[in-house]
Amino acid sequence: MKRENIVWGIFLILLGIGFLVYQLNPGLFGGFRWPLILVALGAIFTLGSLIGRVGGMMIPGLTLLGLGGIFYYQDSTGNWESWAYVWALLPALAGLGMVIGGLYDRELRQARGVGLMMFLGGLAAFAIFGGFFGLGPGILRYWPVLVILAGLWLLLQALRTKK
Repeated sequence: MKRENIVWGIFLILLGIGFLVYQLNPGLFGGFRWPLILVALGAIFTLGSLIGRVGGMMIPGLTLLGLGGIFYYQDSTGNWESWAYVWALLPALAGLGMVIGGLYDRELRQARGVGLMMFLGGLAAFAIFGGFFGLGPGILRYWPVLVILAGLWLLLQALRTKK
């Protein structure tokens, strides 16, 4: 039995249940917002990655989950100006997907270092641009945390290296 078939089978069952509930009670989804489609797609990729042990699916999974969350926030609040700084979370989410996917997929293991740098760089850009364009200057005082995390990562890598 293939794991991929299990993932797609569960997906189709849940999708069918969702459509059936909508057909029987359309008012139930009165508060539906379009960004939830991206969240659902991200959840499918993320669950598929975890169930199928395919780390590469974690990258689009987390990116779509994050993008759906960003759009949901912007659609709910009307704060579309936040794109001036929130775009930096996209490479951070892709990097986080590389790190998490590399934890259980050997083919993605080598990409963990690059993924961590993308994650930290994206968070740093988010904090910097957010401090200048919308989050408030208070966020800028926490930039040393990113330096500490990068140092911890390098230290852990040095300790794990086999000689």
